[in-house]
Amino acid sequence: MRPNLTEAELADLSRYFAEVASSIRPPTQFEGSHHQKVQLCAAEIDEAVARLGRWPNADNPPLFALMEYGHVNARTIRAPHTGDHIVLVDTELMQFLFQFSKAVALAIPTGPPAPNGILCYATNIDDVRAHLQSTREPSRRFASVVFHYATTGRASSAESYRVPPATERLYGIIMQSAQTFALAHEYAHVLDGHLRDGRRDVTGVDGERVSLSRWAMGLEMKADRIGLDLTADIMGKAGYDINFTYWGVELFLCANEIALKAISLLRTGDEHGLQDAEKHQVALFHARRTALDFLFHTDLEKKVGKAASDRAWSQIEKGLHAVRDIMDLLWEEDVAPFLKVAHADGVRPAAVWES
Repeated sequence: MRPNLTEAELADLSRYFAEVASSIRPPTQFEGSHHQKVQLCAAEIDEAVARLGRWPNADNPPLFALMEYGHVNARTIRAPHTGDHIVLVDTELMQFLFQFSKAVALAIPTGPPAPNGILCYATNIDDVRAHLQSTREPSRRFASVVFHYATTGRASSAESYRVPPATERLYGIIMQSAQTFALAHEYAHVLDGHLRDGRRDVTGVDGERVSLSRWAMGLEMKADRIGLDLTADIMGKAGYDINFTYWGVELFLCANEIALKAISLLRTGDEHGLQDAEKHQVALFHARRTALDFLFHTDLEKKVGKAASDRAWSQIEKGLHAVRDIMDLLWEEDVAPFLKVAHADGVRPAAVWES
């Protein structure tokens, strides 16, 4: 996953992860198999926060815990009495992003390695389209994860499969960025003090009042801005450029949009037949994608000036939205038609989506 590192650097990295892993407490009976992955990711975000000088001295870093609560995402709460922040990560989130990253990477054709050994990938949409016409495997795998998530509520129920080494390396990078951003976004809500501004109180099973996040659009944008900075710092430290970072961020947002449209299509036969809450979610994910693009371009302009940023943007933008474009292509040409047939045959979404 880190092709630019020397053998010595790889050895140092292995020792580092071994030390971090040894300090993580084992999961309790309430935490699933992705406990360690979440804690390692949280530790990397802690370090990025320190490097960027973001953490206010008065507060403690948020705690991360796994919890099954339905739609794959993460939510932030403020614990009663202590005031500590807890990021609740759905038990399926990491697997959800793993499955989508793997299927999308399979749709990206690989080229011959460069002279320095770096692998090359063709992200032009025409090249991708030609690749998808030559093999049905990417379309089938992408449809499988969407279908199983919509009909069972679990992306992990999709069939397991192996991919070529080059594809494995690529999906590992995309997955790392997507998973990091999903957690960094929630971490950012804590960093910027949003729980005080956008909270609503709910009653827990023991009668305690717990502050649960329900953010306004402006707060979501702020959290995305900080989350993108943290993700870019972590990915940059691992040797990846902004394109790889952005691919994972857009995969997270696009995958959530597609999952909701799939549920709607199986329920009503129309991807736009969403319930009111689902319409809000889809609109929010789409708006966040649009805003991130604008923020990224604006940041570049502030750093190098308008003329230089326009020149740089014309080059950066060529591959920036490759993952988004591939997911849109797979949805429109393969998955949506397949789900329409499934709906006509009587297939309906999992009962969990109706609760």
